[in-house]
Amino acid sequence: MDSESLLRKRYADSSDEELTFLARQGFTYVAWALLQEEMTRRGLPQPAPEVADVAVKTPYVSQPVFTGAGGEYFRIWSVNLLLTLSTLGVYSAWAKVRKARYFRNNTQLDGHAFDYHGNPVAILRGRLLALVLFTAYSWAFAFSKVAGLVTVLVLCSAGPWLVMRAQQFALGNTSFRGLRFGFRAQPRQAYAALLPVLVLWLSPAVAGVFMTEPWWLGWTVLGIPWMHHRLKAFQRGHASYGDQAFTFTPSALRFYAVYAKGVGFVFIGSLVGGLVLAALFAARRGADPIFGLSSIESLIYGGVAVLFMYVMAGPYYAARVQQLVWSRTRLGDVRFLTVIKAWPLFRLVFRNAALTVLTAGVYWPWAAIAMARYRIESVRVESAAPLATLAGGIQAAVSALGEGAADAFGLDIGL
Repeated sequence: MDSESLLRKRYADSSDEELTFLARQGFTYVAWALLQEEMTRRGLPQPAPEVADVAVKTPYVSQPVFTGAGGEYFRIWSVNLLLTLSTLGVYSAWAKVRKARYFRNNTQLDGHAFDYHGNPVAILRGRLLALVLFTAYSWAFAFSKVAGLVTVLVLCSAGPWLVMRAQQFALGNTSFRGLRFGFRAQPRQAYAALLPVLVLWLSPAVAGVFMTEPWWLGWTVLGIPWMHHRLKAFQRGHASYGDQAFTFTPSALRFYAVYAKGVGFVFIGSLVGGLVLAALFAARRGADPIFGLSSIESLIYGGVAVLFMYVMAGPYYAARVQQLVWSRTRLGDVRFLTVIKAWPLFRLVFRNAALTVLTAGVYWPWAAIAMARYRIESVRVESAAPLATLAGGIQAAVSALGEGAADAFGLDIGL
């Protein structure tokens, strides 16, 4: 498919909000003409682009390709699962490296595959630290209020630094065309961006100990879109590839719009799950618990309810957030977009969930491959020159400056 056909499909698959946002950006003549054509068809206003210097040249549009296969990944997944269980979780760090390397090696852009270079020992070290912090946070308030407050203070003090190091590890160990990505945030930037998020996220644990009224929980719930946006802005806004830095256009209000529209899907999922559970309870009225312990059976029923909410609301949130984040991410003159849609993603998630449940989890590797293929191949990369030319220029600049050691940070907390 040529660039003009890809652009037509890209604009046709975009929402009205995305088209309006794109219309304010700088475009080549052909891209701008096609965008005007699509906006005219929908009856949308056409603001003038902010960049007046418009080149008369068709942009280059590239689409990633995912080559993974379910049967192939099943062998990796099954070995990872068996070794992780037999080593009481220790092998999970090596399992993550094998999984990450497989998915990156099978993701190709412009004919070149990505690669992963993570150190399993660093991942294990990070996971042990995360386990200690999670255990302390889960049980500290059960011992005393003072222990709980100290744990929260430790998490607020170390959290931004840990997130920064995790991003450095994940990006610094990912490469494309032999050149690694990076994460250039400084500690002061991490604390400025993430400390308010941690304080708001952990505030219910503190308020629940000292306050009897649950009004404080509302502030945390209302702040979830803001926290999500702030985390994405921090992740995208400080990433880099070679000597080129990514940028992210803030859009907190659009995150709130996505979350507000998704409430309806959460309600539908809760309603359907409630009806299914009511039918199960009615059918089993007076019968003995299936698993011998009513608490375990109740936990399973709770899991069923959560599964229905995830299947109903998860695809909408995933599709809309991915559209929003990619459309506002740039790497120099390279633009990104995704044509992912909520309804096709819903069908995929529903099928994956149903087959995974029916096969007692055996279908999971095929589900993971199908999900990765759809999300990766929905991305579009638009540039003024071929990606090979742009990558060559970046490689030359980095070679002249010298590339730093990517494993110097050596910490991963599985973010």
